[in-house]
Amino acid sequence: MKSNIKPEHKSVLLEQVLEYAMPENGKIFVDGTFGLGGHTRAVLERYKNIELAIGIDRDSEILNYARDTFDEPKLSLYQAKASDLPMVLENAGVNAADGILLDLGVSSYQLDNPDRGFSFSKNGPLDMRMNPSDSETAADLVNNLSKEELAKIIYEYGEERFGRKIADAIVKYRETKIFETTEELAKVVCDTVPALPKNQKHIHPATKTFQALRIAVNHELDEISDFLNICLDCLNPGGHLTIISFHSLEDRLVKSFIQKNSKGCECPPQFPVCVCGKKPRIKILTKKAVFAEEDEVKLNPRARSARLRAIVKI
Repeated sequence: MKSNIKPEHKSVLLEQVLEYAMPENGKIFVDGTFGLGGHTRAVLERYKNIELAIGIDRDSEILNYARDTFDEPKLSLYQAKASDLPMVLENAGVNAADGILLDLGVSSYQLDNPDRGFSFSKNGPLDMRMNPSDSETAADLVNNLSKEELAKIIYEYGEERFGRKIADAIVKYRETKIFETTEELAKVVCDTVPALPKNQKHIHPATKTFQALRIAVNHELDEISDFLNICLDCLNPGGHLTIISFHSLEDRLVKSFIQKNSKGCECPPQFPVCVCGKKPRIKILTKKAVFAEEDEVKLNPRARSARLRAIVKI
């Protein structure tokens, strides 16, 4: 299915990505969450030594749009998950990359297209699949899961403290009518969640619930873990890994990965010499998470929660 939506795309933390994306002499760049390709386009302009850029996205519709709008001979596009990177590199005829980028946010293309069902601000089918060929939709979850299962998803993946109340309201609603649209779900949540304090009025009451269902539908946290397990083997020595996350669940996984791989010896402190032989695999480029400047957030409110971490493989 080809969409007529022409999204207004602003790549988040673009200047920061350009600072960390590649070593100066890097030749192979991978964007593991290609989306509309804004980051990749800028990286290609900044790093002139790049010989091959690989764009990966699980969304066939986005890739079809990109093929129509992105004229770049150095770019090869693959429909896959970021965790499929070893297979993609093999298909591209290369052993490893010099720079890998992951932007874990939902693409503007997906958010701005009501037919994809990601946004509570645009009425559409309750879908939320990043890969339209996947079988399970958000509607399947809200119409079929038990109250306990829904409460767990909304509380854990959305970090929504009213998860149980929302799950109860969902189950009561579906007793008379199944959920079909984003508008229906958003209204149920808004009618259930107490009014937010003044300093949070910019946050829609359904934000956390929609986030939770999106994560569940697309198995996003499992996908991040799978990617982190293979990514260092896909980097050349001296290669850079840059990851942009948008909520604490994602960032916690990334931060834990960085801490684990930046440490060397794990012997007890009373040991006079190291016997474990563990060496650090990475060097941290960003001591703390890098956030968007105030000017960027004003121009692009979606950048408000974005945070970037970058490392180099030793």
